Amino acid sequence: MKRTVLGFIAVCLFLLTSCATTIEVRHLVPGEVDLCSSRNIAMSSTQPYRFSFGRPVSPWISGLQETDFSLSSGYDSQLPKEVGQLTQQMLLSAVQSTGYFTTLPPLVTDAYLKLGVMGENAKQMLADKGVQAVMQSEVTYMDIEEFVVGRDIRSFVTDAAGGKSYERITSREYYLVQKATMSFTYSLFELQSNRILFTKSYTGKKERETKIGVRVYDADGKGGYHDERLYSSGYAPSFKPLFKEILDDFEATIAKELAPSWQTYRVSLMANKPKLAQAESAFELVKSGSYEQAQKSFQFLWQTYGHVSSGYNAALLAEALGNYDEAVHLMNIVYNTSGSAAAYKQLMRLKDVASKHERAKRQISGDVAIDGQGVLMTQLVIME
Repeated sequence: MKRTVLGFIAVCLFLLTSCATTIEVRHLVPGEVDLCSSRNIAMSSTQPYRFSFGRPVSPWISGLQETDFSLSSGYDSQLPKEVGQLTQQMLLSAVQSTGYFTTLPPLVTDAYLKLGVMGENAKQMLADKGVQAVMQSEVTYMDIEEFVVGRDIRSFVTDAAGGKSYERITSREYYLVQKATMSFTYSLFELQSNRILFTKSYTGKKERETKIGVRVYDADGKGGYHDERLYSSGYAPSFKPLFKEILDDFEATIAKELAPSWQTYRVSLMANKPKLAQAESAFELVKSGSYEQAQKSFQFLWQTYGHVSSGYNAALLAEALGNYDEAVHLMNIVYNTSGSAAAYKQLMRLKDVASKHERAKRQISGDVAIDGQGVLMTQLVIME
């Protein structure tokens, strides 16, 4: 009985919380670093991993000795070079996806840098192309693991002689496990001064399993068996797709680090409590997507009746309409008048939103001043 009551209460709470009216808000967040004075970037090729894995890479995969299978390693000597190229492609895609920078691709940048090694003034040639900053990158760590594991499959069988059912191992499945780990670093240098504008390192790891075969034990239970190969190739899958998955996970994050971006999420309006009949029509306007009319209606109710939830909701709707300063101003009045803890929490959030939006706008317009020490750094806070 107690469990039934608790379950009923949980369902009620879920229904109450899930029925909250929410609105979509959208605002700019600044890049982690202000690069407004370095919008033209020359990207050099990524330096591949140049060291060994700290142990010899076996051409054969461990764990197969108990089977009739054979399988060669998925590693090949070109893998470090290929991972370097994948890193380079990901960084170029991340920078270009922002729509914020003009980029000189690695092939062209490398050609200019090689001329510099030969005595030409590469820096001036790049500057003549309008380049303001150079991006360099390097794969600083790589490692791979691959081995085979066997997993017993148990089933209930019936003894033909006695008619009794019992559980026993009827088969054993074999899986190839492959693990890939890597770290990379990218840095932005101002072309003329060669000072570091920004540098960041990332590390990632991925794992996958491939079913390669199964051992089926004879039904008589005397230990006889036969192996069935399910993976036809004699070579394990390449590690290259695993490393690409690692890099793909970082692309969106890097784009947001380097340039302002739009962030969209939903916030909940305050419920109509104490209930004001006139506010119901404003909630209906919200549900129909008429944010501007709803905002005016809530604001009128706040000014006329001092209805706290209406003032609170009017401020959030001002945010949804892109009027961030108005949202902060109104929520500040609601909090100072009512002392509402919810209003205070939203006031702090709205101040942060307005500040970030303004900084992002300045980054886009190029109005942020740069001091003598380096580029202005900003903290990026992601709200789920």
